[in-house]
Amino acid sequence: MEKTHTHLLGIDIGGTGTKAGVFALDGTLVGSGYGEYQMISTLPGQAEHDAEVWWQATIQAIRDAMAGVAPETIGAIGVGCTNGLIAVDSSGLPIRPAIMLWDQRALPEVDRIKEQLGGEEVFGVTGNPLAPGAFSLPTILWLMHNEPESFEAAHKLMVPGGFLVARLTGEFTIDHSRASTTLLFDIRRRKWHQPFLDKLNIDVTKLPRPVASDEIVGGVTEAAAELTGLKAGTPVIGGCMDTIGASLGTGVLEEGQCFVIMGTAARVAGPITTGRFDHRFMNCTHITDDCWQYIGAINGVGSALRWVRDTFCQMEQQDAEATGKDVYELITDQAAHSPPGSKGLLFLPYLAGERTPIWDPYARGVFFGVTLGHNRGDVFRSVLEGAAFAIKHVVDLLESENGLVIEELRIGGAAASSTIWNQIIADTLGKRVVSLTQSHTEVLGAAILAGKSLGFYSDYTQAISQT
Repeated sequence: MEKTHTHLLGIDIGGTGTKAGVFALDGTLVGSGYGEYQMISTLPGQAEHDAEVWWQATIQAIRDAMAGVAPETIGAIGVGCTNGLIAVDSSGLPIRPAIMLWDQRALPEVDRIKEQLGGEEVFGVTGNPLAPGAFSLPTILWLMHNEPESFEAAHKLMVPGGFLVARLTGEFTIDHSRASTTLLFDIRRRKWHQPFLDKLNIDVTKLPRPVASDEIVGGVTEAAAELTGLKAGTPVIGGCMDTIGASLGTGVLEEGQCFVIMGTAARVAGPITTGRFDHRFMNCTHITDDCWQYIGAINGVGSALRWVRDTFCQMEQQDAEATGKDVYELITDQAAHSPPGSKGLLFLPYLAGERTPIWDPYARGVFFGVTLGHNRGDVFRSVLEGAAFAIKHVVDLLESENGLVIEELRIGGAAASSTIWNQIIADTLGKRVVSLTQSHTEVLGAAILAGKSLGFYSDYTQAISQT
């Protein structure tokens, strides 16, 4: 590592936008940027993104984060991402829109996989259950059978982070943690599982090269440098799924530790060392060969509160615009005036189906027990409580059936600053809740991986203590 390398760049491709953060080597955020984009949903059950818009949003986010930072001070770049499938040509350009994790069109392909491979066999190799959207294989088969021209034209089938790494470096790779969510990756041996590929007639050359998260895969090309303002040749690592980045960003590396990222969806996650997996959870490789990570992915958390905002809170939105206050603060302030239990009003947060632990795309949201005595504050509080009970459902399974003892939850993400929501979670679970002041957990984690790749941190324990 050169003495001029005083910063690290972390990037995270999310569901609604791309974040970029420039960090000093002690974890101090020096600059940040954000590029927003919209979901494309032309038919019910479909959820797509224009991957080229990702690239433009990433360029903007990098340039904003780099404002006032000399490009030559960036030692390395780490990339994290949400899940999706992007078919690209040999230049790394998208052939069609990316199919995202919320997309449900591949439900019939799940049955096809069960018939050809067997659900238990898939779980035994990959450590993951069968489901559309959240895992790549059903989407790959949907593309193969419904858009054969796109499938044949695809040089590689990529995930969002790998797509961005390819645009930066020209190298087609997938990090081990994201490969874990394809249902084609042996989660213990950390390589593509050829028997599955053979049975499904998928050519392994259509898949990117699996790499460790902190492996340097290439340098920023001249073309990418001109667009982003980065220095050509700056090392780019394999990267990670967003939840692995969050694990590093929240400082959760030991079994029994647990964190919750409260975004559009919530992710309850932590490390495991046994290599024994629960089929109700998503599971992926962690940053070391002897560790994995469980993920309880809960769909209706931030998205439920956003639905409340958009459906019921036009007045609060106008007040927020007039006063400069945060609209969610105005909503949760009203929730705080409702007593615990919301006067008996219950909310099931299944507005977009549910993943962990029931894995039911047809589950639907419910308000139960509505009476003439309920007011807006009760409705708002019931939504916060419904999300808290969804988190409790996951944590209870971790303790009662997986032998973990969880004493503390570290809360990150957009909702981490909500005092009332954090208190509701603490009261519902009977656990200590620590709200993290660092709101850029995923991009910090990606940056830490980049720093480890350069040898700045001797190990990840030191990296976390130093940042």
